[in-house]
Amino acid sequence: MSNVQCPINYSFAFDNEKPAHQVFLQDYALDRALVTNGDYLEFIRDNGYKDFRWWFSEGWEVVNREDWRAPLYWESHDDEWMIRDFAGLHSVSDKASEPVYHVSFFEASAFAKWAGKRLPTEAEWEKAACVDAKQFPWGPDSPNETKANLLENNLWSPAPVGSFPEGANSYGCHQLIGDVWEWTTSDYVPYPGFKSEFDEYNDKWFVNQKVLRGGSFATPQIHIRSTYRNFFHAHERWMVSGFRCAKDV
Repeated sequence: MSNVQCPINYSFAFDNEKPAHQVFLQDYALDRALVTNGDYLEFIRDNGYKDFRWWFSEGWEVVNREDWRAPLYWESHDDEWMIRDFAGLHSVSDKASEPVYHVSFFEASAFAKWAGKRLPTEAEWEKAACVDAKQFPWGPDSPNETKANLLENNLWSPAPVGSFPEGANSYGCHQLIGDVWEWTTSDYVPYPGFKSEFDEYNDKWFVNQKVLRGGSFATPQIHIRSTYRNFFHAHERWMVSGFRCAKDV
């Protein structure tokens, strides 16, 4: 068992990132890489969207009600899956090494269960992103174009897994910052000792949402921190949301 407390002094943080507090974790393993389009295609080919075993009950209802068969903006053309993004329409095979995105929490958790794994908690994710109490996975330096795929990179798409080796943590986990917001299994709730600092904002959303971490290719460098907590409902997938898996050890 280990504990995680990220004692980072940012010049600014939202109230939902505070206060710093101790969390005890059981031993776990976190995937070094985000789940890719190629990985996710295998889930689809194995009838992942047609097998209720992998889905939460509410997720299964959404899959059938909305006829989900793939991530948002995936299209089937002549029995080939294609991805429509800011640059047009592309074969999934051409983007197989890029992180999958536009997936909901339900889809991420279903894939993880199918793969024999699970999604990480936000505390597990943050421990990986703050190894040795560093501000970022790579250390104390602020993000730049060599460390993470953020808005200033102007890619407007996830980069292939392993594209930013300078941004990896000391355990070899890649792209914890940037590329896609990462789903966690944690509910979006206030930390112990939370005090609201913004009327009509964060404290109004502490119900029925899941936490995402890490930023995306649309997040400005100045706006991301290892402690930043994003949050969305479990069925939402319009945003730049992806995931990596974890497991108990």
